[in-house]
Amino acid sequence: MIALYGGSFDPVHIGHLRIAEDIRETFSIEKVVFIPAYHSPLKPGSRATAEDRLNMLKLSIKNNQFFDFDDIEIKRKGKSYTIDTILYYKEKIGYTPVFIVGTDAFLTLHLWKEPSRLLENANFIVAGRDKTSFYEVVEYIKDYFPFVKLRSDTDIPKDEPSNVFYSDIRRLDISSTEIRNRIKEGKSIKYLVLPEVEEYIFNKKLYRG
Repeated sequence: MIALYGGSFDPVHIGHLRIAEDIRETFSIEKVVFIPAYHSPLKPGSRATAEDRLNMLKLSIKNNQFFDFDDIEIKRKGKSYTIDTILYYKEKIGYTPVFIVGTDAFLTLHLWKEPSRLLENANFIVAGRDKTSFYEVVEYIKDYFPFVKLRSDTDIPKDEPSNVFYSDIRRLDISSTEIRNRIKEGKSIKYLVLPEVEEYIFNKKLYRG
C-alpha cells in the first residue's frame, strides 16, 4: 500500500520528512509519495517556484528508498485540488487511496473542493500538529462529516473509504512559514531542513524578500 502526502512544501523541512517516516513505519506503508501542489487554493501562493520546490523535495527524499514523488499537480498547473489527484490515483492503483495530512490542514477540509466526495473516495491519516488535539478532530468530524469513521488502530482497509486514522506519534514544531521568515530576517535554518536544502536555498537566494 502506498500513501500520498500532498502540500506546498515551500520549503520541505525535517517535520515533513519525519512525519512521513513515522507514518510509514506505524501503518506499514510500502511507499510514501510526496505530491507538491502547483498552487494550493487556500494559500496566497507559493514563495518559491514549483521547479524549486520540486528540486528541494527531490534532494530531501533521494536517500530514502521508501519515499517517492509525483509532479502530477505541477504538470496540471492551475489550482491544485486534492479530489482530482485522489480520483486519478484510485484508478491508477486499483484500491482506496490513503492521504496524509496534518491536523491544521484537516480542520479546514470543509473548505476544500468537494470534501464529502473526497472522503467517500479515500482514507486519511491525520498527523497531530501544533497545539491541536484529538478532541478537536473528533468534534470537527461530528460537525462536518458524521459519516466518517475516526479510528485509532493502524489497519487501513484497501476496499473501504471514509476512514480517518489519527496519528500523534511525535510533534515537531517546525513550519515552512517559520523557515521563510527566518531566512527573511537573516537567521539560521540549520537543523530545520536537510543540509542539501539549506545549500539549495542559499545558492538560489530563495525567500530573501
